[in-house]
Amino acid sequence: MKPSPNTPSVHPVSPDGPDDEDRNLALRAGKGDAAAFGALYDRYVEAVYRYVFYRVRNDADAEDLVSDVFMRALRAIPRYEPRVAFLAWLYRIARNAVIDRARRSRVQISFEDALAHPGVDQVVEPDATILALSDKEAVRGALAKLTPLQQEVIVLRFVEGYSTLEIANLVGKREGTVRGIQFRALEALRALIPSREALA
Repeated sequence: MKPSPNTPSVHPVSPDGPDDEDRNLALRAGKGDAAAFGALYDRYVEAVYRYVFYRVRNDADAEDLVSDVFMRALRAIPRYEPRVAFLAWLYRIARNAVIDRARRSRVQISFEDALAHPGVDQVVEPDATILALSDKEAVRGALAKLTPLQQEVIVLRFVEGYSTLEIANLVGKREGTVRGIQFRALEALRALIPSREALA
């Protein structure tokens, strides 16, 4: 059954630190244990699908990318370092796969189509209610004006529910830098999107 981007975001482990079960499964998978890799696949396929879907905006492309991500992970897992959380390692592979696909296609990656999915209304912080409660067309137009990195931070923070520290590890930036990116993105959205009072 195809993963759904509307599946609630549930993180069995934090991407900031290694989880013993993940580490043991990854080490076994690195030695050729197919069942161990299958267990990691089952555990994280939904999260990877959501991440790539919100970046490529297309079901077929998302499914292809999920396959690509796990094929890359399978090839790379003998070199997996246990001190790195498996989920963070997997997200980095997913991020690189999305970037590679964008370079090949020369298509601008955007977050705007995420707003078409009901699950995106389940934002995780008061700051993000601007995304859920504003006019969808206005939000789409505003999101299209953000940079790809700002879009990515908004996805990871307000759709996936990661902390700024977790996002910093995933995107390879300092936490303060991620906070700045998030702040500027939200300020831009507030300036570009009519207030709820104006929409009433």
